[in-house]
Amino acid sequence: MNKHVAIRASACPHDCPSTCALEVEIREDGRIGRVRGAADNSYTAGVICAKVARYAERAHHPDRLTVPLARTGPKGSGQFAPISWDDALDRIAQALLEAERSFGAQSVWPYYYAGTMGHVMRDGLNRLTHAKGYSRFFSTICVNPAWSGYMAGTGRLAGADPREMGRSDLVTIWGTNAVATQVNVMTHAVKAR
Repeated sequence: MNKHVAIRASACPHDCPSTCALEVEIREDGRIGRVRGAADNSYTAGVICAKVARYAERAHHPDRLTVPLARTGPKGSGQFAPISWDDALDRIAQALLEAERSFGAQSVWPYYYAGTMGHVMRDGLNRLTHAKGYSRFFSTICVNPAWSGYMAGTGRLAGADPREMGRSDLVTIWGTNAVATQVNVMTHAVKAR
């Protein structure tokens, strides 16, 4: 049985506004062990969602892709072969440069918004988008009007800090299932009881 040899501080990479502070066990074999919310962080307060608590299972799953794959057969055939990271990045860069040369930088639309898109991943792509002059967008097609309306109505980039909920006389959570999707919001909301 592997014992943990160290606890490392980290942050959740998922597409979630919480960006939870984490404590990650590193086992003797160098693999990730248990993942917990950082107890000394006032927002996370030792609590994280089930998805991240089981992160080691995903990171070390035998079916997890660990190298880039290139299509070797017709689209939809499921035929792929491993390629090097350098080759994969070169192919992507070449395709982007070709699109720019042929149709202009605005022809590239780096659309994303799902999965592992925390601050580091998302903002790294934003830097590329701005540096290259690619088409601009704000979030997703469906989120943009809602966000614009929110900003017009409140003038703020964020809502109330969930840590303030414990001092509230009334907490209304509308339009979300905080128990399932925002455990840290719920952790602070129950303090208002």
